[in-house]
Amino acid sequence: MTTNNINMGISKECKQLDPGKKMKIKVDTNGNVLYVNNYFTEITNLKITDVILKDLSTLFDSDMPKMAGKLVLDELQNNNSYLIFKGRTNDNGCYWGFLRTTVEYNNFNEVKGYLLEVKMLPFNAIAKIEKLYDILREIENNAGVSAAEKYFYGYIEDKGMTVDNFIFNIAEVNQKQAEKYFDIDVDSPAKKKKRSWF
Repeated sequence: MTTNNINMGISKECKQLDPGKKMKIKVDTNGNVLYVNNYFTEITNLKITDVILKDLSTLFDSDMPKMAGKLVLDELQNNNSYLIFKGRTNDNGCYWGFLRTTVEYNNFNEVKGYLLEVKMLPFNAIAKIEKLYDILREIENNAGVSAAEKYFYGYIEDKGMTVDNFIFNIAEVNQKQAEKYFDIDVDSPAKKKKRSWF
């Protein structure tokens, strides 16, 4: 397991995620956490009882701009949406996550909730997103969350990008590479079976 500490942001120790593993978080249609996997609890040191039925926003680090957290919640309904977020740990630390959302349906083809898969964010992307987070926090402190949201959408529009394009640009991947990256999970039963000699 790779948990090297990365000192980024507001003098906080951030754990580095293992690129071969992924966190899994399931939320209902109201954004309340229903499930987290073992890798999530291992990295965050949060107990399952600390997060179950809590709003997804309680998993975000306090240094993360509120606008960035709102973007994650807004994008849940979009299948295979890619985002970046800063998560909190139980010891006042943090971790940077590269996030993919998947819509989940029940037997009647109705949306029952969302799966969030979280992988390690490449190190070079952290410095870039942190610069934007600094700007967004400053705007929020002076003019509020909606002003930061308007700035962000103006920023990506000026670059001729969608949210996904912007995220891929920050992470320096294309969609196909991102999909391949999210398919890697050494803890999944399918991967274990493939690696087995039996």
